[in-house]
Amino acid sequence: MSTTSYGRLGFAIVLYAVSLGGCSGSTVPRAVTVRTAVAQSWIEPDAKSQDLLYVSDLGTNAVDALSYPKGTLVGKLTGFGSVVGLCADKAGELFVVDEAGPVQVFAHGGTAPIRKLATVGASDGCAVDPLTGDLALTQLSSYQYGPFAVYRKAKGKPTHYKDKDVDASWFCSYDGSGNLFGVVWDRESKITLAELPKGGKTIKLFKLSESFDPTGIPSAIQWDGKYFAVGNRGAGLIYRLTKTGGLAQTVKLKGGDDLLQFWLQGSTLVGPNFGSASVGLWHYPNGGAATKVLNEFSEPFGAAVSLAK
Repeated sequence: MSTTSYGRLGFAIVLYAVSLGGCSGSTVPRAVTVRTAVAQSWIEPDAKSQDLLYVSDLGTNAVDALSYPKGTLVGKLTGFGSVVGLCADKAGELFVVDEAGPVQVFAHGGTAPIRKLATVGASDGCAVDPLTGDLALTQLSSYQYGPFAVYRKAKGKPTHYKDKDVDASWFCSYDGSGNLFGVVWDRESKITLAELPKGGKTIKLFKLSESFDPTGIPSAIQWDGKYFAVGNRGAGLIYRLTKTGGLAQTVKLKGGDDLLQFWLQGSTLVGPNFGSASVGLWHYPNGGAATKVLNEFSEPFGAAVSLAK
């Protein structure tokens, strides 16, 4: 038996192991170390009138709020068990995924959650359907709970969608038609593209292009309006993939070799670079050198842009 790990995520996460044996229930959930917040949440009074970039930081177990695109720190959200992925909807609400607790939902520029959504199993990623407002979470323990949990209108209890061939799912994204896609590990520990069609109950799996390193670590998936942008952590590469896993373009991000859950905002890719404790802004899909690098982070994990109304 061998294992595949999610990489170095510091003391906040103990590595998650995936068996290659292919037997039912072979995935071993990773343990989560809960850290206690050391300060209360705060945000500057005029932040609500600004577009905001939120960055989750494993090292401080907090979410930083920065003016966007300038990058000035204007606030900090605390009170999480183990903060990981982020997403935002068209109304500006921010969804904070907590491996050790509920999903917390914040209004744009708010400091206290407006609601909390109970979860089972650890999750890393989230996405909001722009058509319905449904919230989707990925499930690390996919063999037990299924790769996707979907909350209708981002409220209440979720519906879990299972697939016997999926061991773990990391991140997800909706396309423009309400179809949910995710990057998952199958029972052979290979990265696979999974689709839950709009209104469907059965998950479809697509093999990725041979250009995508099958032993690599996917750093995120985001719909860009035409293709899915899928990162390959450790390589500084973004693959633009078709809905069936075909490769349309490879984008090289200079200085983005340890990219985690990035966010696409128009023609800008905002990426937390875990290894260099920074967040970069790159032209998308051109790539190249970052147009801006934001520092003063500890272990940045996820990013999301929330637009002011």
